[in-house]
Amino acid sequence: MSAPVLSGDLRAFPLPDILLIISTHHKTGVLRCIQPSATKSVEWDQGEIVFARSSMPGDRLGAFLLARGTVTAAQIEQASPMIGTSDRLGKALIRIGALTPSQMWTAVQGQIKEIVYSLFHWREGQFEFREGPPTSEKIALDIDVTNIIMEGTRRLDEWSRVREKIQNDRVILAPLKPIAELGPSTSLSDFEKVVLGLVDGRRTVRDILVLARRGELETWRALHVLLSAGVIRIQLLALDPAEVRHEEPPSDDAALERAIGQYGGAIAMLLERASASAPGELPRLRRILRDATFDKAELLKEVAVDPEGRIDRRILLANVADYPPGQRARLMQGALERLLRLLIDDLRDRIPVDDISAALGPAK
Repeated sequence: MSAPVLSGDLRAFPLPDILLIISTHHKTGVLRCIQPSATKSVEWDQGEIVFARSSMPGDRLGAFLLARGTVTAAQIEQASPMIGTSDRLGKALIRIGALTPSQMWTAVQGQIKEIVYSLFHWREGQFEFREGPPTSEKIALDIDVTNIIMEGTRRLDEWSRVREKIQNDRVILAPLKPIAELGPSTSLSDFEKVVLGLVDGRRTVRDILVLARRGELETWRALHVLLSAGVIRIQLLALDPAEVRHEEPPSDDAALERAIGQYGGAIAMLLERASASAPGELPRLRRILRDATFDKAELLKEVAVDPEGRIDRRILLANVADYPPGQRARLMQGALERLLRLLIDDLRDRIPVDDISAALGPAK
């Protein structure tokens, strides 16, 4: 691709102006926006946005679909073995019947727009536009660039209003009234009722964003409505790191991470060995993980295991967030121990498992 024909600092060149220049001049190429922790690219064809990419895990298609409840973690897990050089997650989800082609097309359109909208929050960073032919992946959006700019600006203004009441995602919210006690004059949408049910005086906004499984702005907007209506209140405001340590001691936090790392690593080892000895074993073992039933098995609900056997720690942390600080590490370790034991018992006669104890290390 050629040298940049347009580049600079986002602090000096507002994103709407950059988008308008590319659109007005009917340019074809890639606009890259770069920060130390992330890179996002918007691909253009004759002045129209046709694709977008992001290095941030939360912007990937799987995370986008999970956050909106379009698919489940179990369906993504089922589709994962089908992903290869030719088939991507979207095609794999269609093949297993989790989505129709029409639903996938709509979802990818939404993912592209959300990546672009997220750039409106970038107040600093570098950008460059390089001309070149469009990639093979072209998605016709159902919205033009002018309307994308209007919606992105509108969302930015709305974020500013929301942030006036909720300063950051570490704020802990508490209910003032349960749904049953709300008067007939208080009309909540179905999703606002879901969000209200997640507010319990212990969860942070960050926890609620994970559990609500909708778009981030939509969940923040619902919390803003509930706060404005006096249905919920801010219990702890803008927790700083010292307050977080006081609320949940680092020892428990570190032990929780250690348990997930150690037992997740041991489970990955077993899955890898099982796959190497008999490739057809992996889907069956994944079903064992998914369908396990024992005390506190709910801590492993929708647990996702990627093709390399790694457990998605974010899901486990969200599942255990409901329990009191100081108990989370112990409960999670117990659940993972039982899950590991299921695999060991199932594979005992087929592969050696003597070094599992060595992988786990000494008891902490």
